[in-house]
Amino acid sequence: MPKRLFYWRLHPFGFDECPKNMTPKEVFKRLITVGGFPEPFLDGDEREARRWRKDRFDRVLKEDIRDLESIRHISLLNLFIHQLKTRVGSLIVMSNIAGEIQVSPKTVKHWLDVLERMYLVFAVPSYTKNLPRAVIKPPKVFFYDNGDVIGDQGAVFENLVATQLLKRLHFMEDRDGYRYELKYIRDKEGREVDFLILKEGIIEELIEVKFSDDKISKHLRYYAKKLNPPKATQIVANLKHSYSSGKINVVDPVSYFLQNHITGS
Repeated sequence: MPKRLFYWRLHPFGFDECPKNMTPKEVFKRLITVGGFPEPFLDGDEREARRWRKDRFDRVLKEDIRDLESIRHISLLNLFIHQLKTRVGSLIVMSNIAGEIQVSPKTVKHWLDVLERMYLVFAVPSYTKNLPRAVIKPPKVFFYDNGDVIGDQGAVFENLVATQLLKRLHFMEDRDGYRYELKYIRDKEGREVDFLILKEGIIEELIEVKFSDDKISKHLRYYAKKLNPPKATQIVANLKHSYSSGKINVVDPVSYFLQNHITGS
Protein backbone atom coordinates (compact mmCIF):
# COMPACT_ATOMS: atom_id res chain seq x y z
CA MET A 1 0.00 0.00 0.00
CA PRO A 2 1.48 3.40 -0.94
CA LYS A 3 2.29 5.71 1.94
CA ARG A 4 -0.17 8.56 2.46
CA LEU A 5 1.18 12.06 1.95
CA PHE A 6 0.30 14.84 4.37
CA TYR A 7 0.50 18.55 3.62
CA TRP A 8 2.10 21.09 5.95
CA ARG A 9 1.30 24.79 5.67
CA LEU A 10 4.37 26.99 5.59
CA HIS A 11 4.13 30.46 7.15
CA PRO A 12 6.59 33.37 7.35
CA PHE A 13 9.10 33.49 10.21
CA GLY A 14 7.92 33.78 13.79
CA PHE A 15 9.26 34.18 17.31
CA ASP A 16 10.05 30.47 17.54
CA GLU A 17 12.47 30.69 14.59
CA CYS A 18 14.90 33.16 16.08
CA PRO A 19 18.28 33.07 14.24
CA LYS A 20 21.25 32.48 16.52
CA ASN A 21 22.64 35.95 15.85
CA MET A 22 19.39 37.71 16.88
CA THR A 23 17.87 38.32 20.27
CA PRO A 24 14.11 37.76 20.72
CA LYS A 25 13.69 41.55 20.96
CA GLU A 26 15.40 42.00 17.59
CA VAL A 27 13.13 39.34 16.10
CA PHE A 28 10.09 41.22 17.43
CA LYS A 29 11.39 44.49 15.96
CA ARG A 30 11.91 42.94 12.53
CA LEU A 31 8.57 41.14 12.51
CA ILE A 32 6.70 44.34 13.29
CA THR A 33 8.62 46.52 10.82
CA VAL A 34 9.70 44.44 7.81
CA GLY A 35 7.51 41.36 8.31
CA GLY A 36 8.34 37.67 8.51
CA PHE A 37 8.99 36.69 4.90
CA PRO A 38 12.58 35.34 4.76
CA GLU A 39 14.29 37.85 2.44
CA PRO A 40 13.15 41.12 4.10
CA PHE A 41 13.26 39.58 7.57
CA LEU A 42 16.86 38.39 7.32
CA ASP A 43 18.00 41.56 5.55
CA GLY A 44 16.33 43.87 8.08
CA ASP A 45 16.40 46.90 5.78
CA GLU A 46 13.05 48.75 5.70
CA ARG A 47 13.66 50.36 2.30
CA GLU A 48 14.57 47.04 0.69
CA ALA A 49 11.56 45.46 2.41
CA ARG A 50 9.29 48.05 0.81
CA ARG A 51 10.78 47.34 -2.61
CA TRP A 52 10.41 43.57 -2.09
CA ARG A 53 6.80 44.02 -0.98
CA LYS A 54 5.92 46.19 -3.97
CA ASP A 55 7.40 43.65 -6.35
CA ARG A 56 5.49 40.82 -4.65
CA PHE A 57 2.18 42.67 -4.88
CA ASP A 58 2.75 43.56 -8.51
CA ARG A 59 3.45 39.93 -9.36
CA VAL A 60 0.41 38.63 -7.49
CA LEU A 61 -1.97 41.25 -8.91
CA LYS A 62 -0.68 41.47 -12.48
CA GLU A 63 0.36 37.86 -13.03
CA ASP A 64 -0.98 35.27 -10.57
CA ILE A 65 -4.51 36.64 -10.12
CA ARG A 66 -4.79 37.58 -13.81
CA ASP A 67 -3.87 34.03 -14.80
CA LEU A 68 -6.31 32.39 -12.38
CA GLU A 69 -9.26 34.76 -12.25
CA SER A 70 -11.23 36.76 -14.81
CA ILE A 71 -10.93 40.04 -12.91
CA ARG A 72 -11.38 42.89 -15.36
CA HIS A 73 -10.58 45.85 -13.16
CA ILE A 74 -7.25 45.19 -11.42
CA SER A 75 -7.07 48.87 -10.44
CA LEU A 76 -10.30 48.49 -8.43
CA LEU A 77 -9.00 45.31 -6.82
CA ASN A 78 -5.86 47.22 -5.85
CA LEU A 79 -8.08 49.91 -4.30
CA PHE A 80 -9.96 47.19 -2.39
CA ILE A 81 -6.68 45.87 -1.00
CA HIS A 82 -5.75 49.39 0.11
CA GLN A 83 -9.06 49.66 1.97
CA LEU A 84 -8.31 46.39 3.74
CA LYS A 85 -4.83 47.60 4.70
CA THR A 86 -6.31 50.62 6.48
CA ARG A 87 -8.96 48.57 8.30
CA VAL A 88 -6.83 45.92 10.03
CA GLY A 89 -8.30 45.18 13.45
CA SER A 90 -11.70 46.58 12.47
CA LEU A 91 -14.82 44.79 11.27
CA ILE A 92 -14.88 44.56 7.48
CA VAL A 93 -18.34 45.52 6.25
CA MET A 94 -18.34 44.48 2.61
CA SER A 95 -21.27 46.70 1.63
CA ASN A 96 -19.47 49.79 2.96
CA ILE A 97 -16.29 49.10 1.02
CA ALA A 98 -18.28 48.18 -2.08
CA GLY A 99 -20.03 51.55 -1.94
CA GLU A 100 -16.74 53.41 -1.54
CA ILE A 101 -15.13 51.85 -4.61
CA GLN A 102 -18.42 51.58 -6.54
CA VAL A 103 -18.68 47.83 -7.10
CA SER A 104 -21.21 45.30 -5.83
CA PRO A 105 -20.92 43.63 -2.40
CA LYS A 106 -20.87 40.29 -4.24
CA THR A 107 -17.80 41.43 -6.13
CA VAL A 108 -15.81 42.42 -3.03
CA LYS A 109 -16.75 39.14 -1.33
CA HIS A 110 -15.36 37.31 -4.35
CA TRP A 111 -12.23 39.44 -4.29
CA LEU A 112 -11.67 38.65 -0.62
CA ASP A 113 -11.92 34.94 -1.41
CA VAL A 114 -9.36 35.37 -4.20
CA LEU A 115 -6.94 37.24 -1.91
CA GLU A 116 -7.26 34.50 0.70
CA ARG A 117 -6.47 31.83 -1.91
CA MET A 118 -3.43 33.88 -2.95
CA TYR A 119 -2.28 33.92 0.72
CA LEU A 120 -2.23 37.70 0.87
CA VAL A 121 -4.85 37.95 3.61
CA PHE A 122 -6.89 35.77 5.96
CA ALA A 123 -10.28 36.44 7.52
CA VAL A 124 -11.10 35.93 11.21
CA PRO A 125 -14.86 35.38 11.72
CA SER A 126 -16.94 36.12 14.81
CA TYR A 127 -17.86 33.58 17.47
CA THR A 128 -21.50 33.34 18.50
CA LYS A 129 -22.10 29.91 20.06
CA ASN A 130 -23.34 29.88 23.68
CA LEU A 131 -23.66 33.68 23.72
CA PRO A 132 -27.30 34.79 23.96
CA ARG A 133 -26.39 38.44 23.33
CA ALA A 134 -24.05 37.68 20.45
CA VAL A 135 -24.85 38.47 16.84
CA ILE A 136 -23.18 37.36 13.64
CA LYS A 137 -20.69 40.09 12.82
CA PRO A 138 -18.57 40.84 9.75
CA PRO A 139 -15.09 39.33 9.74
CA LYS A 140 -11.79 40.97 10.57
CA VAL A 141 -9.13 40.71 7.87
CA PHE A 142 -5.39 40.44 8.48
CA PHE A 143 -2.33 40.30 6.21
CA TYR A 144 0.23 37.50 6.16
CA ASP A 145 2.92 40.14 5.61
CA ASN A 146 2.91 42.43 8.62
CA GLY A 147 4.55 45.16 6.56
CA ASP A 148 1.40 45.47 4.45
CA VAL A 149 -0.61 47.06 7.27
CA ILE A 150 -1.39 50.77 7.05
CA GLY A 151 -2.34 52.11 10.45
CA ASP A 152 -1.20 52.94 13.95
CA GLN A 153 1.05 50.77 16.09
CA GLY A 154 -1.92 49.05 17.67
CA ALA A 155 -3.22 47.81 14.31
CA VAL A 156 0.24 46.66 13.21
CA PHE A 157 0.75 44.80 16.49
CA GLU A 158 -2.68 43.15 16.36
CA ASN A 159 -1.89 41.95 12.82
CA LEU A 160 1.41 40.51 14.04
CA VAL A 161 -0.32 38.60 16.84
CA ALA A 162 -2.97 37.34 14.42
CA THR A 163 -0.35 35.96 12.02
CA GLN A 164 1.57 34.25 14.82
CA LEU A 165 -1.59 32.70 16.28
CA LEU A 166 -2.71 31.40 12.90
CA LYS A 167 0.74 29.97 12.26
CA ARG A 168 0.66 28.09 15.58
CA LEU A 169 -2.87 26.76 15.00
CA HIS A 170 -2.10 25.60 11.47
CA PHE A 171 0.97 23.76 12.72
CA MET A 172 -0.96 21.97 15.46
CA GLU A 173 -3.72 21.09 13.00
CA ASP A 174 -1.26 19.69 10.47
CA ARG A 175 0.70 17.82 13.16
CA ASP A 176 -2.07 16.45 15.38
CA GLY A 177 -5.13 16.33 13.13
CA TYR A 178 -7.41 18.32 15.45
CA ARG A 179 -9.56 21.10 14.02
CA TYR A 180 -8.49 24.53 15.31
CA GLU A 181 -10.22 27.84 14.60
CA LEU A 182 -9.22 31.45 15.18
CA LYS A 183 -12.12 33.83 15.82
CA TYR A 184 -12.96 37.05 17.63
CA ILE A 185 -15.89 37.71 19.94
CA ARG A 186 -18.28 40.67 20.16
CA ASP A 187 -21.83 40.98 21.51
CA LYS A 188 -24.71 43.43 21.02
CA GLU A 189 -23.37 45.67 23.79
CA GLY A 190 -20.06 46.08 21.96
CA ARG A 191 -18.04 43.95 24.39
CA GLU A 192 -15.20 42.59 22.30
CA VAL A 193 -12.12 40.42 22.74
CA ASP A 194 -9.66 40.33 19.86
CA PHE A 195 -9.15 36.57 19.50
CA LEU A 196 -10.68 33.31 20.61
CA ILE A 197 -9.11 29.90 19.95
CA LEU A 198 -11.30 26.85 19.40
CA LYS A 199 -10.18 23.22 19.39
CA GLU A 200 -12.80 20.91 17.91
CA GLY A 201 -15.40 23.60 18.60
CA ILE A 202 -14.46 24.01 22.27
CA ILE A 203 -12.95 27.27 23.57
CA GLU A 204 -9.31 26.89 24.59
CA GLU A 205 -8.22 30.48 25.09
CA LEU A 206 -9.32 34.11 24.98
CA ILE A 207 -6.69 36.61 23.85
CA GLU A 208 -6.79 40.39 24.05
CA VAL A 209 -4.10 42.48 22.35
CA LYS A 210 -2.81 45.84 23.59
CA PHE A 211 0.14 47.87 22.41
CA SER A 212 0.96 49.65 25.66
CA ASP A 213 -1.98 49.46 28.11
CA ASP A 214 -1.17 46.82 30.74
CA LYS A 215 -4.49 47.20 32.58
CA ILE A 216 -6.60 44.12 32.04
CA SER A 217 -9.43 44.73 29.60
CA LYS A 218 -12.85 44.75 31.27
CA HIS A 219 -14.20 42.90 28.24
CA LEU A 220 -11.60 40.16 28.69
CA ARG A 221 -12.60 39.88 32.36
CA TYR A 222 -16.26 39.67 31.37
CA TYR A 223 -15.80 36.87 28.85
CA ALA A 224 -13.27 35.01 31.00
CA LYS A 225 -15.93 34.82 33.71
CA LYS A 226 -18.85 34.11 31.38
CA LEU A 227 -17.20 31.52 29.13
CA ASN A 228 -14.72 30.11 31.68
CA PRO A 229 -12.04 29.02 29.16
CA PRO A 230 -8.95 27.09 30.29
CA LYS A 231 -6.80 30.12 29.47
CA ALA A 232 -7.29 33.88 29.18
CA THR A 233 -4.39 36.08 28.09
CA GLN A 234 -3.69 39.73 27.44
CA ILE A 235 -0.64 40.27 25.19
CA VAL A 236 0.96 43.70 25.59
CA ALA A 237 3.73 44.90 23.25
CA ASN A 238 5.34 47.34 25.70
CA LEU A 239 5.07 45.45 28.98
CA LYS A 240 7.60 45.91 31.77
CA HIS A 241 6.58 42.93 33.90
CA SER A 242 4.28 39.97 33.32
CA TYR A 243 1.61 39.34 35.95
CA SER A 244 -1.58 37.41 36.60
CA SER A 245 -4.94 38.40 38.00
CA GLY A 246 -7.20 35.48 38.73
CA LYS A 247 -7.10 33.25 35.67
CA ILE A 248 -5.95 36.06 33.34
CA ASN A 249 -2.27 36.28 32.41
CA VAL A 250 -0.74 39.52 31.13
CA VAL A 251 2.41 38.85 29.09
CA ASP A 252 4.64 40.36 26.42
CA PRO A 253 4.55 38.84 22.91
CA VAL A 254 8.02 37.30 23.05
CA SER A 255 7.27 35.44 26.28
CA TYR A 256 3.85 34.33 25.08
CA PHE A 257 4.95 32.86 21.76
CA LEU A 258 8.13 31.29 23.09
CA GLN A 259 6.20 29.69 25.96
CA ASN A 260 3.67 28.42 23.42
CA HIS A 261 6.33 27.09 21.06
CA ILE A 262 4.66 25.40 18.09
CA THR A 263 7.01 22.46 18.14
CA GLY A 264 6.09 21.64 21.71
CA SER A 265 3.63 19.00 22.81
